[in-house]
Amino acid sequence: MVPIAPTIACLPVAGPDNPYQQLMIAGLNRGGTLKAINGVDSKFLGIILTVIKFRPTYLHFDWIVSYYYRRSLWLTLLSVPLFCGQILLARALGTKLVWTLHNVLPHDATYLGIHRFCQRFLARRCVWVRVFAQSTVSRAAAELHVSESKFRVVPEGDYTSSYPGTVSREEARERMQLPSSARIFLYCGLIKPYKGVLELVRYFKDIEQPQLILLIAGRVMDSEYGKTIEENLSPNIIFIDEFIANSELQYYFRAADMVVLPFRNIENSGSLIMAMGFAKPIIAPRQGVVLDRLRQQDEWLYSTDDELREKLRMAAIAPNQSLEAAGNRNFTNLASFAWEDFATLFT
Repeated sequence: MVPIAPTIACLPVAGPDNPYQQLMIAGLNRGGTLKAINGVDSKFLGIILTVIKFRPTYLHFDWIVSYYYRRSLWLTLLSVPLFCGQILLARALGTKLVWTLHNVLPHDATYLGIHRFCQRFLARRCVWVRVFAQSTVSRAAAELHVSESKFRVVPEGDYTSSYPGTVSREEARERMQLPSSARIFLYCGLIKPYKGVLELVRYFKDIEQPQLILLIAGRVMDSEYGKTIEENLSPNIIFIDEFIANSELQYYFRAADMVVLPFRNIENSGSLIMAMGFAKPIIAPRQGVVLDRLRQQDEWLYSTDDELREKLRMAAIAPNQSLEAAGNRNFTNLASFAWEDFATLFT
């Protein structure tokens, strides 16, 4: 008799615009020994409906905030027991709960006590909790009030299959009407206060270097924060407040000489891995997954705001060959991690 493959139902359903979940599920299915699927797409009863409909061996969570957090406090207080009840019922029906922890705490979180309660409630009932970097384990264990032995470290794979990468630097700059001789820094991604874009703008303006451009591209998620950024712009800063489609990403990354991720707080970053896929050197903080994923270009990592300022000044005058070499090392490092690595936790 052929053994039945363990079923992994993945929640919440992120949808077609989120390549992370699509690639993760494909990686789990690649070996043929597991069956990974999306669960039921409902922020109210999606957990228990998934268990009843699919009777999965494992219920895997990525982000849990949508199951208990609402716009108003009273709706949130009603949703918390509904979330906890579904977790308990899923366990009672024999489903194993597992969780990929993307952030130790949600960014820009209101009602911090509620987030902590729900995260700790789930963590205590999980078989294991997956994180992307070893440096996250001790802080996550302390925050979630569980043993460090509950954590498993498995980095994510790359995103190179999710977007085209066919244009040259020259073609990208011509398409975007950017000067061919300029040194271009790029920030590309959602724009929120914790991502440090405002600080990047202010530090960039302090650099007195001709032919230097800062390109900021991504949807602003806080209108007041976006207005403050606009008030601080200078002529050599280009600010594009819109979602950048996957088909357009190559033009931004190919045009850039250096990617800057000035995050104030980071555990994991799809933007970082995307920049690696375009073979770009990256200025980023010495935090979370950065420590593991960018060790091959340690010279561009920083620990303080003063160091960030210095890295920006260094990048403005660094030889092209030096930047290209660091970017190539980043691209080569992607081969060390694959989406199917995650499957080892289920066997």
